[in-house]
Amino acid sequence: MIVRRVIALALLATVAEPATTQPLTADRLPPSLLADCDLRAEPYGAFAPAIAEAARALIDIGVFTQAALSDAKIGFCGLQRAGGPVATASCADGVILLDEKYARADQAFVLRATLAHELLHHRQHRERKARFGAGYCESARYGADKPALETEADAFGDAVAALFSLGRGIEIVNACDDPVSVYVEAVDPVAVRGAGAEFQRVPAGSSAIAADRALSGDIRFFAVTTPATGPAHVWRDKAGAATRYVEGRLVRLKSIRLAAQDRVNGPFRLRLACPAR
Repeated sequence: MIVRRVIALALLATVAEPATTQPLTADRLPPSLLADCDLRAEPYGAFAPAIAEAARALIDIGVFTQAALSDAKIGFCGLQRAGGPVATASCADGVILLDEKYARADQAFVLRATLAHELLHHRQHRERKARFGAGYCESARYGADKPALETEADAFGDAVAALFSLGRGIEIVNACDDPVSVYVEAVDPVAVRGAGAEFQRVPAGSSAIAADRALSGDIRFFAVTTPATGPAHVWRDKAGAATRYVEGRLVRLKSIRLAAQDRVNGPFRLRLACPAR
């Protein structure tokens, strides 16, 4: 029998549904239901639209890489209609099933946190099978590990939900010997930029956090060193179509995709390095 586990994901009060009875564990649901849902689960590149959007959002914000999703099959299933949990991850075969309610547009935010929770279990299972062998999922060791695995996934899902609420910061690291003036804007900002465009001054060998918080590492920026003497170094796209007036100056922005420094902690990082003099 495929060993499955129950989600205990702490959701926001505005989207949480009160539980009247304890849901059945997935392995107590009708085998025919699980078998049918397993067959309809799809690999990366063929996910149902809502799942594909949630997966893309998790990748964009830096929580997972595409490679981390490449060996998982994911699909919707009528789990709660059958009295079961909101989602389940199979340790043995790498299938993640999400309750069909998450296909609704109004569940997009919660789906991201729920999928993150399940994908962490998928990673846990994969790492432990590699370490302890293919029989791990049916072993007493797996049974003993479950509480700790669940605690880790609960905390991870909550952190991902907070990350999508607040966005990631963007750290500007000036690795040059001169100060730089930088304009940065997120392609996917958490909030609409309010005030007029301004340069941010970052001293040599220092760092600063940009005004925007982002839902992806895609940014546009312009930067220029301000040396005491000699020529300035400029970061821009000379032929780019994206332009902004910043403090009365027309600048052409350079597009770049930044990496996150940690799955759920820390900012995206923009490192500005100057050529040797």
